Amino acid sequence: MNRIWYLSPSNQGANLGVGNYGSERDQMYRLVLEITPHLDRAGVSFVIPEKNVSLTERVRQSNEINACFHLALHSNAGGKGQARGPVAYYYSETGKVFAEKMVDALLALKPENNRSSNLGQNKTFYELRKTTAPACLLEVDFHDSQSGVAFLINRRSEIAEAIAKAIIEADGKTFDVKYDEYFKINGQTADTNYARYENDYVVGGRIERGADVMAFSFGGYSLTLDFGAGTRKES
Repeated sequence: MNRIWYLSPSNQGANLGVGNYGSERDQMYRLVLEITPHLDRAGVSFVIPEKNVSLTERVRQSNEINACFHLALHSNAGGKGQARGPVAYYYSETGKVFAEKMVDALLALKPENNRSSNLGQNKTFYELRKTTAPACLLEVDFHDSQSGVAFLINRRSEIAEAIAKAIIEADGKTFDVKYDEYFKINGQTADTNYARYENDYVVGGRIERGADVMAFSFGGYSLTLDFGAGTRKES
């Protein structure tokens, strides 16, 4: 049976964040559009509603396709500009398992986090209590905080990748990293046409990309890797 995820970005166009955030709805749709390419590559099936579709209709669609999981994506408010951190809500125990994965995935990015708890059961949110599929409502961070907005906008690609990886793994598939597209250093995409090693520990200071032999020296110890001969020599 084909498993289908229902991804439900916020439809709250009137929820505005501080600074240049704009609306919660628009930001969550930008986020989901960065999540889905990862899902496509991994072979995960999903459905996304149009921006202005009501919660009632979203739940109806999710139930109609017999979604395997329903994930609602939101940004948070109400912290008086001081609150930070993700919060994942769930209804059922199955939903709780995935909610925990969502929180872990986002906290691994090391955002500011001052929540006493990043996880909570909720039996009132419509998309949690009315869907037949297990569901999670994820508040990625707070859009009424300047630093929260900076995290939501500037690190959107990393957030999308973290969420996508959790979905893919929950779906029993493999997250496929494309180094030509996704190899990053300090959040910046790196040029993969680089010298493989260039530092004080490399004999000669530099080893070119694709070298057959790599030699390192430090503190009187040396290591030589000969890929052509398939040997490793330490001294």
